[in-house]
Amino acid sequence: NKVRKGKVEARLLEVLEKSELETEEACPHFGICGGCTYQTVSYEKQLELKLSQVKGLIADAIGEDHGYEFLGIKASPKKEAYRNKMEFSFGDEYKDGPLALGMHRRGSFYDLVTVSDCKIVDEDFRTILKATLHYFAEKQTPFLHRMQQVGCLRHLLVRKAVKTGEILVDLVTTTQVKQLQQ
Repeated sequence: NKVRKGKVEARLLEVLEKSELETEEACPHFGICGGCTYQTVSYEKQLELKLSQVKGLIADAIGEDHGYEFLGIKASPKKEAYRNKMEFSFGDEYKDGPLALGMHRRGSFYDLVTVSDCKIVDEDFRTILKATLHYFAEKQTPFLHRMQQVGCLRHLLVRKAVKTGEILVDLVTTTQVKQLQQ
């Protein structure tokens, strides 16, 4: 798709054979959702990959001979349902399709995947996502069409406090809500 400064960006057309690194079960949305890239790779291997990437970024930024002490990558105690904040977008699953609330389809700015079984958030997030989508689909509330700048639903932000379990739900809309109610 792009060639810049000696780097090439390409689009995956087909997977003929999985890598031997891909040993884990994936979320049902894996591959179409743009949320998780390494989910099918074991967590230990993910940590190795992240270690190598971080070391490479530091070496590129400051050089390898700056005498810093690299303390490594710290593993998380949670391998699933580790996100405490998510922002879900409103849109349609495909052009002129039904209302969707979720993550952007991999490689697309416009199309969405309703991620009702997402594995990186806990059940509270999934319940809020499903209830919100059901409510606005039933009310036939339009999402904001970015090109025409028409509609009112923009995105849903959900945050859960790790220590207290309190949940913040933030529905972001346009000012067109009042116009649509008239």
